Amino acid sequence: MTRAAAKHNSGAGRLLGMAGRLFERHLFLTLLLLRLGNVCLVQTFIHPDETWQSLEVAHRAVFGYGYITWEWRHALRGFAHPMLFAAVYRLLALLRLDDTGLILAAPYILVAVIAATIDYATFAFARRLAGNQVAKWAVLCSALSWTMGSGIVRPLVNSAETALTAAAFVYWPWNRSSTRASLPTALVLAALSCIIRPTSAALWLCAGLVLVIGQPRTDAIARTAYIVTTAAVIGIAAVGLMLVIDHVGYGRWVFPPYQFYIFNVQQDLATWFGESPPFYHLYVSMPILFTSMLPFVLHGVYMSYRRHYASTEPAIVAAAASFVFSLVGHMEYRFLYPLLPIGFLYAGVSIHTLVGPMANGEPSKDKPDLQNKRGVWSVCNVVLYLAITNIPATLYLDLVHQRGVVDVFGFLRQQADGGKVSSIGFLMPCHSTPFYSHLHRDVPMWFLSCEPPLERTMLDSHYWEANDFEQSPTLFLQRIFSSDDYQSKSAIQFTDNSHPLPGQPRQIPSHLVLYDGMVRRIHDYLSDMAYTECARFFNTHFSGDSRREGDVVVYCRNA
Repeated sequence: MTRAAAKHNSGAGRLLGMAGRLFERHLFLTLLLLRLGNVCLVQTFIHPDETWQSLEVAHRAVFGYGYITWEWRHALRGFAHPMLFAAVYRLLALLRLDDTGLILAAPYILVAVIAATIDYATFAFARRLAGNQVAKWAVLCSALSWTMGSGIVRPLVNSAETALTAAAFVYWPWNRSSTRASLPTALVLAALSCIIRPTSAALWLCAGLVLVIGQPRTDAIARTAYIVTTAAVIGIAAVGLMLVIDHVGYGRWVFPPYQFYIFNVQQDLATWFGESPPFYHLYVSMPILFTSMLPFVLHGVYMSYRRHYASTEPAIVAAAASFVFSLVGHMEYRFLYPLLPIGFLYAGVSIHTLVGPMANGEPSKDKPDLQNKRGVWSVCNVVLYLAITNIPATLYLDLVHQRGVVDVFGFLRQQADGGKVSSIGFLMPCHSTPFYSHLHRDVPMWFLSCEPPLERTMLDSHYWEANDFEQSPTLFLQRIFSSDDYQSKSAIQFTDNSHPLPGQPRQIPSHLVLYDGMVRRIHDYLSDMAYTECARFFNTHFSGDSRREGDVVVYCRNA
């Protein structure tokens, strides 16, 4: 190598080193800016729980009107997560900014902070277990992942749970390591994740068992006693805090985890919303969560086991937790969001071992120019592969897929502000759209309910309004709509949400919202009732549910 080339390489190395230090120093700010831009792209609606278990509850708590689902009426849910968004709404109300675009944007600013926390905690977690170079690849995987870019960046309880879990991973004593480990700190963060979502306890039970089993035999009893005592003290404090939070939210003493256990485990009634096959998380959830990164994740676990690039304890905890989560009948891939940081860790290990010396900043002495060039191409190819296989999916899911159910609320707000709305009915499968959190106007609204039975003995006789409508839509509408001269509101039975009881009569609404596929089935009835199409919004190119096919259409009733 010539002296000029050596000088050039030395200067480039120093420049790369400075860039790396600058990157780490401002990493969280960089990730926060990335996620703020990310949430600005979110124009769609994927999971009903995005709003129905968070924003709708918070909106009702702060503004005094809105709909709360059956879980909240029977105390199956905890108020810790909705209170985060209630604080955002309260601040907007105090500043008198709730009637601006911030009513929609502000909750997603909080979501951006949550997502950036997951990214940063993933970096810190990977750096502690596998070093700085692996950590950079891990955070790159997190930043590019479609699951992070489209799934986590929504007001889901799973997102907040993942942020606290990822932070706890940073301090957890993996592989009996004491370096930067703090069991009390980790347990406090773990306890907070359990307050946010009690089922997170299954993950931490697995982590605790792995930790206890891995203690050295010399002082295993003393160490185990310390672990159990610390966990018990923090756990009792967490339960007390949970009771206080839910007392504030419900106005009475309740313990939602017990009600949740009765409904989901003892009676297994969650299968009302869909029953998943065994090993669902293995062959559905994991491929969905990691998609193109899954080969890297599996290879990283293998390399950690064979070459000890990182501890295998996180992989064992993830496998055990996946098994525990698979014991219930109803499963969704988002239930495994807290395992994302573990997957990104092992993906980082894999890419680090595959890319070669250039990623380490350690050029080979043997044919350095060729080696460096090959290393650069390896880095570029991996980054390009991750970007191409994740970014288009993120953009499509954030900007295109199921956006009509969100766009329609802009039109409905305009109609309400113009005094053209007396009430709105949603002739869709239940929870197909957001609700008052996106309208923010105190006008009567109702949708076709699908509340589950609360006892297994009621399964056969339970009335399902949405299914009743789907079977015979015209007959259903003829039965529930009162005539024009039937205006006595007291004659119609309502829930405590000012929502008609399932199957009960209701006044004819000024606006009906439905999917185009249903329009074809009831078009003649709508015409007879003086309804005409007044707005149409593209929703999606495909749908796995035939009831949700086509555009979102609004029908307005002529006076």
